[in-house]
Amino acid sequence: MNQIRKRLTYANVMSSIAVFLLLGGGAAFAAGKLAKNSVGSKQLKANSVTAKKIKKNAVTSKKIKNNAVTGAKIKESSLGPVPNATNAVNATNAVNATNAVNATNAQNFSRYFNLGLKKASVGQTEVPLGAIGPFTFVGDCVDNGGGEFEANVYAKTSIPDSAAYSYEDSSYWELDPGDRLKISYTTASTEPYGYFYSYYDEWALASPNASTFLSGEAKAMVHVFGSDCAFLVYGFNNTP
Repeated sequence: MNQIRKRLTYANVMSSIAVFLLLGGGAAFAAGKLAKNSVGSKQLKANSVTAKKIKKNAVTSKKIKNNAVTGAKIKESSLGPVPNATNAVNATNAVNATNAVNATNAQNFSRYFNLGLKKASVGQTEVPLGAIGPFTFVGDCVDNGGGEFEANVYAKTSIPDSAAYSYEDSSYWELDPGDRLKISYTTASTEPYGYFYSYYDEWALASPNASTFLSGEAKAMVHVFGSDCAFLVYGFNNTP
């Protein structure tokens, strides 16, 4: 026994332990440190690598397989419109805006009316010019003597208590059946003449319940278009 102890050195003991570890399959070594390239996909347990175990920014676009990320994996609300889609949206908005403007213009145009040019000989009065709702328009062609003719346009109503206004009569009226409201600027001349100034030719007419609401201009002319007098009435139907 003394001879054995004399032969036991630190080197001998360590060599013996190393042989023991090698014969034991390296289990003790493996428990402390893994050999390089010793762990592969086969050694990983299914579902053992979780999101928390992945280092931040460790997965880059180069690490993602082509076609691996599909539409089902993408949150749609996180995506902005692509350029062509943006252009399509802008084009649609432009078309809708244009259609809205065109519809408004069409509606406004449908409310416009023009009773057309009417002619009369001197001495004629109550010349029919046209009618809209309860309101009718007439013209007078008067001989003032010395070759001077006078022309005027009047508005009439079939409903009592109609509201009316014109510059020529300089006031708001309560227009009743049998009344005549002068709505044109008086034109009198021995020469061809027509007064075309909107401010003086403006008028407005409305029935008591606003079932008809008109506004426009009336023009009276003399010695024009091969006639003694001529009349023109036009405007908008503003009825709600």
